[in-house]
Amino acid sequence: MRLSRIFVDQGLDHGEQIYLDADTCHYLKKVLRLKSGAAIVLFNGQDLYDYESLLSYEGKQAIATIQNAVAANTESTLSTEIIQGLSRSDHMDWMIQKCTELGVTRISVFNANHTQISLKPAQREKRLGHWRNITIKACEQCGRQVPPLVNFQQGIVAALAEPVPRDMKILLDFEGDRLRSGSVSRDTDESIAILVGPEGG
Repeated sequence: MRLSRIFVDQGLDHGEQIYLDADTCHYLKKVLRLKSGAAIVLFNGQDLYDYESLLSYEGKQAIATIQNAVAANTESTLSTEIIQGLSRSDHMDWMIQKCTELGVTRISVFNANHTQISLKPAQREKRLGHWRNITIKACEQCGRQVPPLVNFQQGIVAALAEPVPRDMKILLDFEGDRLRSGSVSRDTDESIAILVGPEGG
């Protein structure tokens, strides 16, 4: 039986007792219906370990006691960035979830000319928090250790100007070469950036 994986945003070590937040407690106790003594796995997005733990409850508080740290490097050696024009909310949520599951390292979102509803500065932190939560939940489900970094820029110029490694750059074009063609083979590239418009092209 596959153990439930829980993200904890702190350093973890063998023998520690980790007090889980109220939302996680509700999820474990009411949704998964896990009892005291159940085995779960913690990960923190900071290192490449799964922390095997035993679950217990004290009233409304859930506690995970770390029993063992198991090396579990599921991260790709290829640094991959998706530069995505902002699209409708349900598409963005789906895209971020699937990119996380596929091992993308970084997701850079920007307001594009064809974005239907632009993201305003006042909405930025709330939306980034929502997207960050999606990456965490996707990591919990797929077994990945490190959630991708998600950031936002007001326009494409700012998104492309970010000082990050981009050895290979690909622009998705409906009339361009297929991704399987020799023009996009990677022999020596260590990082790749793929630019996608808000409607896929």
